[in-house]
This record gives sequence, C-alpha cells and structure tokens, in this order.
Amino acid sequence: MSDIDEGGVLELAGSRSKPMLWLAGLMGIPLAFLAAALGGGHSPVHAPTPGQANLIGSIVVGALVLLLLGLLLLMRKAGVRVDQGALVIGTSVGTKRIPIVNLRAHGLHLVNFSTHPELRPIIKLWGTGLPGFAGGWFKLRNGDKAVCLLLDRERISCLHSDADNLTLLLSLAEPAKLQAMLER
Repeated sequence: MSDIDEGGVLELAGSRSKPMLWLAGLMGIPLAFLAAALGGGHSPVHAPTPGQANLIGSIVVGALVLLLLGLLLLMRKAGVRVDQGALVIGTSVGTKRIPIVNLRAHGLHLVNFSTHPELRPIIKLWGTGLPGFAGGWFKLRNGDKAVCLLLDRERISCLHSDADNLTLLLSLAEPAKLQAMLER
C-alpha cells in the first residue's frame, strides 16, 4: 500500500504567492473607489447625499473585499488528495471526485503547454483564473472539457476519465506517486 492510498495529499508544484499578490492588488481597487467616492464632489442634481453615498460605497466595497477574501481562503485550500479509492480535486470553487479505476485506462502523462498547446485552458466555465493559478472547470483549446488545478504550467500531469469524458490537468509536485497508484 502506498502512503497516498487513503486520505493522502498529493503536493502541488508551483507557488501560490503570485496569484495571492494579484488578489491583494485586486482588493485595493474597491478600496480606492471608496476613497474617491468619499472624497470627491457630487453634482447637486440627482446626486445622493454624502451619507447615502458613504453607505452605498461602504456596502459595495465591503462585499467586494469579502468576496476576494473568500476567494483567497478557497484558493489556499485548493489541492489534490486520494480518498476511498478516488482522486479528489479541490479547485477553489468546487470539488471533483473521480474513481481511480476510471483513470487507469489512459494513465498519467506529463505535458507542457508549449509542446501541447491543444491542452491549454482557453475558456473558464466555472472557476478561478489568475496569473499563476487556474482552478476549476475549463474548456481546452482542443474543445475538451477539463478540471484544472494549475500553479506550474511547465510540468503538467494530464489524465483522462472515460466515464465522464473529462480531462484533468494538475500541477503535481510528485506525479510518480499518482502514476504508481494507477499502475497497481
């Protein structure tokens, strides 16, 4: 039995620091708008009172900051693990469980987007896409639907499940662990 058979975490390759910096920068945008709204003048015709503008601005900024903070927390929890005979991929906006037996037929292949551009995610269907992070359901250049959890785009573990005609693109630090499990 391997150390990842039951409940084991497969470490991800790549760093989460770049996408987290992007999120931090995105949080500054609503704060800048609030500062501008609070300090800027208003046209006297049909303009909200300063108290109304402050309240509306505070609500909008608060909602955006909470949304971005939630995304930050979800992105930190994104990962891949093996649990009860299934590969479990937490993408930051959802989780996909795929039985290991559905992945055995095609095995695991290491790919690179520069040599396999057809596998590049081009349309985000449901997920998070930031520079240095792609997590969720995407449409690939070749038209396939894929679940992606990408931090590193140089060495990508590519798997395919025939049961739901789904491609998996994962940034695994040690893909050999998953490959060994598939071969058993």
